[in-house]
Amino acid sequence: MAAAGSAGAQEHRFGPLPVAEAWLGSGSGFLSLPVEAPADPESQRGRWQVTASLGISSFWLRSPSVSEVIEARRYREPVTPQELDGIAPWPGFEGIYFADAEYHRLTVDVRRRFGRRLELGLKAGVVNADGGVIDPLIEGFHDFFGFRQSGRPQTLENGYALYFRRDGPGGYGERLRFTRFEQAGLGLGETIISLKSRLGPESGAWRQAIKFHLKLPTASDDDFLGTGSVDAAVQYLVSRPWRRWTLYANAGFTRLGSHDLLTLKPQNIVTVAVAGERPLGPKTSFVVQLRHQQSPFRQLNLSILGVTATLIDLGWTRSLKPAEGGLGRSAYLSLTNNTFKYGSAVDVSLQAGIRFRPGPS
Repeated sequence: MAAAGSAGAQEHRFGPLPVAEAWLGSGSGFLSLPVEAPADPESQRGRWQVTASLGISSFWLRSPSVSEVIEARRYREPVTPQELDGIAPWPGFEGIYFADAEYHRLTVDVRRRFGRRLELGLKAGVVNADGGVIDPLIEGFHDFFGFRQSGRPQTLENGYALYFRRDGPGGYGERLRFTRFEQAGLGLGETIISLKSRLGPESGAWRQAIKFHLKLPTASDDDFLGTGSVDAAVQYLVSRPWRRWTLYANAGFTRLGSHDLLTLKPQNIVTVAVAGERPLGPKTSFVVQLRHQQSPFRQLNLSILGVTATLIDLGWTRSLKPAEGGLGRSAYLSLTNNTFKYGSAVDVSLQAGIRFRPGPS
């Protein structure tokens, strides 16, 4: 979900790598703000950049009381709404939640540079939400390395379920009870318009930029593919070389609209991220990123679903054609994993994509 994208020498700089989405419903509602490179006025590529990517995000989220019930099972079987209705909250009257779903996103990101400082972008795509296909892969990975399965082998393989329940006093407004066990299927994703502007002098090791995002409510909030609201965000981006590395960082502020299905009121989200990129050869580079961001679900008073999450992203990029003239092409792979608070964000995400840049125009 990984970060920037250069492959060593200046003529092989590809531009930013997209990061896998962080939150349940992200890309389907909540803006994720990855590190990316500030605008590069010295790039010899053309003004246009088009990126096509396919992402898979698997979510396995549950409150402590749900984990206790699931892990006590002897056999694999589906989790039902009736079973969840009968679970008492733990450790108090805060409600419970359970989410087992997989999101597949096909995204097209188009950007155009204007002059030496401005870049306008448009990102759109389609989302498929269902039980998915990668549960056996995740369970096999956990078994191989001796990681805890956290109840996966006791539930339906590649199942789909979303369940949120708030009990008793606390939180705000009316009692929350949102349940969806029928797969949402295929639908439009969110559409995001962005504007990035380079800051400061055009020379020197430090590069800075500011970027604005505006998300349009093109995805269905009834199917939990989007918020049904207009969201906005602003990021400060900075990068500089250090030895054989290029270091990146950002700080972002997001204003989320309301989400009627989840009874979320408008709120502010703060994100910070740092990343490092190291060339592995003249056309290949490795990227590692660490993100720390607030949960958009913290209003719900649902156990650790509302805690701030820390995610690690690992990425690999490769140039498919030299940058001198013609159509520049680069490919990337990335992996995102939730490093600490396992019940608060995506379990694992995988992304692959290809980026096109025409020659100088």
